[in-house]
Formats: sequence, structure tokens, C-alpha cells
Amino acid sequence: MANEQLSNALRDLPGRALNVSVEERRILFQNVSAVLQNPGSRLFKL
Repeated sequence: MANEQLSNALRDLPGRALNVSVEERRILFQNVSAVLQNPGSRLFKL
């Protein structure tokens, strides 16, 4: 499950980070950070 969450968090991260608002960018990075800190324990908003 953690691998799937990490894969989802990292999927096209550079492209998405460049093409979203500052607020959405912050959420993207929070999602990646959450998976790395707590593998398998967080569901993503995006």
C-alpha cells in the first residue's frame, strides 16, 4: 500500500508542480512528505 501511495504522490510531480496554483503545489508536497514520514497511513486529497 505504501508503494502505491508513494507512486501516486510522485506521479508526474514536476509537471504538476509547474502547472498548478501555489496552494495546490503546497498540497502536492504535503502529500509526498506525509507518505515519506508515515508510509501506508495517509490517503491523498488529490
